Amino acid sequence: MLMYKVLITDDEPMIREGLRTLIDWEELGFQVVDTAANGKEALQKYERYSPHLMIVDIRMPGMSGLEVIEKLRQSDKSIHVLILSGYADFDYAKKAIALSIDGYLLKPIDEDELIEYLHKLKSSLEREMGLQQRQNDRVEWDMERAIQTILTSSEEQLPLQDYELADAGLLWDGYNVALIRLQHEGKEAEPSVRAAFKKRLCQSFEEKGRGTIFISELHIGLLVKENMQYEQVRKAIYKEIDALAAELQLEATVTAGERVKQFSDIAHSYEGALKLLNQRFFYEGNQLITQATAPICKVDASEPASVDQEDCAEIIDKLYFALDVGNEAAIDQLVSGTGHQFITRGCSEQVIKSLFVQILTGVLGKMSQHDSDVYARSGQLSVAIMEVYQLTRYSTLEKHVIQLLRGLKASASQGDSSDKLMRKMIDLIQRNYDENLKLESLAEVFNYNSAYLGKLFKNTTGEYFNTYLDKVRIEKAKEFLTQGMKVYQVAEKVGYANVDYFHTKFRKYVGSSPSGFRKK
Repeated sequence: MLMYKVLITDDEPMIREGLRTLIDWEELGFQVVDTAANGKEALQKYERYSPHLMIVDIRMPGMSGLEVIEKLRQSDKSIHVLILSGYADFDYAKKAIALSIDGYLLKPIDEDELIEYLHKLKSSLEREMGLQQRQNDRVEWDMERAIQTILTSSEEQLPLQDYELADAGLLWDGYNVALIRLQHEGKEAEPSVRAAFKKRLCQSFEEKGRGTIFISELHIGLLVKENMQYEQVRKAIYKEIDALAAELQLEATVTAGERVKQFSDIAHSYEGALKLLNQRFFYEGNQLITQATAPICKVDASEPASVDQEDCAEIIDKLYFALDVGNEAAIDQLVSGTGHQFITRGCSEQVIKSLFVQILTGVLGKMSQHDSDVYARSGQLSVAIMEVYQLTRYSTLEKHVIQLLRGLKASASQGDSSDKLMRKMIDLIQRNYDENLKLESLAEVFNYNSAYLGKLFKNTTGEYFNTYLDKVRIEKAKEFLTQGMKVYQVAEKVGYANVDYFHTKFRKYVGSSPSGFRKK
């Protein structure tokens, strides 16, 4: 319930405190916000509280009650005033009437007379507030209509005259359009929540003459009077909008177009803000995005314009191997490098999300085959993977992907000795001989130069990497052949996609064909 604010001014403490307790102010719709002991204090507290009603003693030491009212009337014609006096004074009464006071109370104050005045004043204040609200609504509607006409009309409009802009409260030195997108937990904010946010935004901007609010599709538009070319202005506006959104548990993305000098050119500023809003995924959060804001990385025209399945398969292999050996640094680098490569190739937000879902699903599939714990959690992990589609920024997506991958398997520490590193490589080959193992991929996983890693491997095993891998695969193939499996099945099971190539390798290391070996 709205309470009308009252400030009592009298040089006698007993009168001031007596008036506070004489009646039930709140029952009548009023609240005594403070008291003042003299005229100077009354003016100071008027500035602090902006009361609706002042009750003022007509005779006080220093500045009289009439002088207080005269000062107030210079800046506030609408404030209501009741005069207090110790005795009837016709001359003072005439002067008070000239200052448009609402009533004249003689001391000792009659309770019923005060209540009667307050009833009348409440009715007057309610009428005034209603008129003011209607006036505010009309001005707000005029502003929004003028903005929407410029932004939505397909036909060329005659520019509004200065007097028309002045009537709508839009005659400014320059104009910036900012657009605000509100989301809650990755989804668009409900209309009722957007309306509540708009109301709070109006209190910060429209009611203080700093700008005007309008609705644009699912976004809230803000036509800003302040010059947003200045960084401190942009930071202050973003901080204010972000705080208002946080109060409603919302995430706000804010973009702004270029500043224009003419109201008729605001469509240009709007289009710039809208373009940036549609590209918000590629910018860091916690900032107001303008054309001067640097994206995470830029599209490189020299890069291929798409990502093929072989690229994804290679990334899946590398991430799987990095998980297998517990190299978190390699995981982080692979995810970040992959994402940046997608961006530089010009992939859209949706394509990037789909590619990462494909990669995560591929890694999860490989891990599930070799890790019973991951297999048991595969349903839960699949749900977490699909959450990628709800993320609004690339930086958030990258963190989410890394967190998911790290959660798949917690493994060995970093900084291994060369002996321990070789044991890990040999173990990895023994367990993953059927995968697309390449020295270059493992070098990236272990953060080594591939030539140096190959040399370490040969010094440890006495074999080149590819020779060692072939021998492991052929030994496994011999086991499967003795179990009665068909040759093409064995070839695929030990990592050879081409059966003829498998025949060649088998004959090289065993001295007979796979079929001949099985018949022995």
